Amino acid sequence: MRPETKQLLKNISIGLGVFTLIGCLLYGVWHGTRISVLTIDEVLVSGGETISHSAVASDVSALLEGEYMRFVPRRFAWTYPETEILATLNQIDRVKDPQISRDGRTLFITLAEYKPVALWCDATSTTTCAFIDSDGYAFALAPQLTGGAFVRYVQVGQPVATGEGFAQHDDFALLRELVTLLGQSDWPVAAIELDQARDAFVYLAGGGELKVSLLLMPVDTIDNLQTVLSTEQYRHLVPNNFVYIDLRFGNKVFVSEFGVPVVESAVVAEGGADEAARLENPAIETATSSDAAALD
Repeated sequence: MRPETKQLLKNISIGLGVFTLIGCLLYGVWHGTRISVLTIDEVLVSGGETISHSAVASDVSALLEGEYMRFVPRRFAWTYPETEILATLNQIDRVKDPQISRDGRTLFITLAEYKPVALWCDATSTTTCAFIDSDGYAFALAPQLTGGAFVRYVQVGQPVATGEGFAQHDDFALLRELVTLLGQSDWPVAAIELDQARDAFVYLAGGGELKVSLLLMPVDTIDNLQTVLSTEQYRHLVPNNFVYIDLRFGNKVFVSEFGVPVVESAVVAEGGADEAARLENPAIETATSSDAAALD
C-alpha cells in the first residue's frame, strides 16, 4: 500500500473517531440534561406579603420553558437562567432584593418587599405620584389616591421617576423627622415641597404653611415654632387660622395671619405687646413687616 493511501486511511480513521466521540458526547448531553432528578419541576415563592406568589411563580416558570439552542433544556438544574429570573423579579412592583436557591428539583424564590411610607408627586395637587420607601426610593407608580394616608413630597424641577430616589437620602430623612415632630405636636402634614436651595414648604393637613430650611435641624425648627406659639400674641395659632409661618431664618420667625400684615414674631424695638413677647421668649428676635416681605 502506498504511503499516501496509508496516510489517507489514517486521517479518515481519526476523523471518524472524532465524529464518533462528538456524537457520543452530544448524545450524553442530550439525555443527561433530561434526567428527571436534574430537571427543575417546581417553583416555590415566599416572602412579600402583598405580592402575588402565584403570579411570580408563573413568571419564573415561563422563563424555564424551552431550550438553549434547541438542545439543552432551560430547566436543567445546572444551567437554569438565574440572571434572567433575577432581572424579571426586580421588575415586579414592590419586589426588593429577591433571592434564588435550588434544592433538588425545586427552585426557591425568596422576596423582600418595599414598604410605602409616602408619595413622591409631580405637584402637591396632582395624581401623578409614586410610592417611596423609608429611604426615599420610588419603587412603583401609585394609583389615583385622594385620601391623606401618605404625605406627598414634591421636588421642584424634578418629575416623578420610578427606580430613583427623592432628593438626597439625608434630606429625605430630615423631612421625615420634621413630619414626625409636627405630628407629635398635633400639626399633621399633608404635603412638602422641596426646592434646590433646600428650603421646604410644609403644607399642614388643617391648612396653613410652614416655611423651613434643611440647613436647620428639625428639632431646632420645632423649638423655634414652639417658642413663637408660647407667646401671648401667637398662642391662638392653629393649622387653619394663619397663612404661613416662616422658620427659615433661625431666631427670626415671620408670621402671616389672615388679614394681618406680615410681622416677625420677636422684637428688636422696645415697647408694647412685642416687647412683652420678647421678655416672655428671649430666644426669639423680631423684625419689621417690610423685612419679612423682602425675604418672602
